[in-house]
Amino acid sequence: MSEIKTIMFVPGAWHSPDCFDSVIQRLDVANYRSLKIHLPSVNPPIHYRDFGADVTHIRTQIETAIEDERQILVVVHSYGSLPTSEAIQGLDVNTRQKQGLKGGVAHLFFCCSFIIPEGQSLISAFGGNRLPWFTVSEDQLEVQPATPDKIFYNDCNDTQVKDAVASLKPHSYQTFYSPCTYAAWKQIPSTYLYCRRDAAIPISVQKMMVEGTAKGYAIKTEDLDASHSPFFSKPDDLSAAIRRAAGERC
Repeated sequence: MSEIKTIMFVPGAWHSPDCFDSVIQRLDVANYRSLKIHLPSVNPPIHYRDFGADVTHIRTQIETAIEDERQILVVVHSYGSLPTSEAIQGLDVNTRQKQGLKGGVAHLFFCCSFIIPEGQSLISAFGGNRLPWFTVSEDQLEVQPATPDKIFYNDCNDTQVKDAVASLKPHSYQTFYSPCTYAAWKQIPSTYLYCRRDAAIPISVQKMMVEGTAKGYAIKTEDLDASHSPFFSKPDDLSAAIRRAAGERC
């Protein structure tokens, strides 16, 4: 059995981590402990001007999770990889071992997410321009997706699409401009899940990040014929990929 038996889920923009529930149910059966992170930047009372609140919250949750010396695998979806990477600094297994501590982040699982180098942001990953399906408020503080059914859920059934769209919440737009100062994927073993039908982060961009930005770093890859939301359309395949990243043969 794998040493990693705790999985932390960090969603992307607009989403609640409840989107992972079908995957978590499958991991529960396989005796994994799952932890869900609600991002402060999703539907906040007052919109944030950077991703600092997300970083702080994720880091606090990781610190709590490893208090009992657990090794954890962190699943990041879409935007979620940016504040998570920032939050992980110094909390990985190898760094903690050097400090005489046990436990820590042992693996990162990128679910059609962003691999961003130091100094870059989500927006800069797209050439510095907002995407055409962003609906941004006049004060530039809030962003919503204009066509989430087509962008996020293009391989989901009608019921899944209806429920998923209804659950989306406004996101703090300025978090997309926050530059990363730490690239966790350079230090922590990682897996990237390619989603070939992703309309939010096209497969060409996914491969550019893994094969270009992260060239020279040992990032394993998985591949699914799925949209940006495999946790809805392919929960069996996604849970199996996560278990393999945790060290299982399945």
